[in-house]
Amino acid sequence: MATNKPERQIILRMCMVAVYSALSFVLTAYASIPYAGGNGYFNFGDIVNLLAAITLGPVEGACVGIIGGVLSDLSSGFAMYAPWTILAKGLLGAASGLLYIVLKNKKIIRFSSLFVGATLEVLSYMCAYYVLAGVGGLISSAFDCVQAFGSAIIVIPLYLLIEKTGVLNRLNQ
Repeated sequence: MATNKPERQIILRMCMVAVYSALSFVLTAYASIPYAGGNGYFNFGDIVNLLAAITLGPVEGACVGIIGGVLSDLSSGFAMYAPWTILAKGLLGAASGLLYIVLKNKKIIRFSSLFVGATLEVLSYMCAYYVLAGVGGLISSAFDCVQAFGSAIIVIPLYLLIEKTGVLNRLNQ
């Protein structure tokens, strides 16, 4: 039985979310560096989360960040951060993806969306550190800044390479 074009598009996007989520989980859970004091960890999952947000869209980007991040928190012994991860990674993906759509026609400025999403993620985790570890836990936010803004910087050339291949045109047909 042949599927029509809209159904095929939905299935393709669902598969892309699943693949991005799995990659986000692996890079978050297994390519991580614990912070001093044990309040969280530095990881490379945000690269995938941001890439998903600007290639697939805000809802898909939020889903990728939430799925990869929460599964990583649960499997790495940081379950107390899972609710905060839902907020932080959801905002990262949704804000980056939505603002990217708004600024899509601006060559350079469009990538500012990545930094807005990164800022919202850092602020969300700042609240988490304060609630869970007190004022002393806020030092972990410095590591979050390096992770979030570093990921945003890495995503820009990656996205430009993907854009040149024309793959995005096939994805959005």
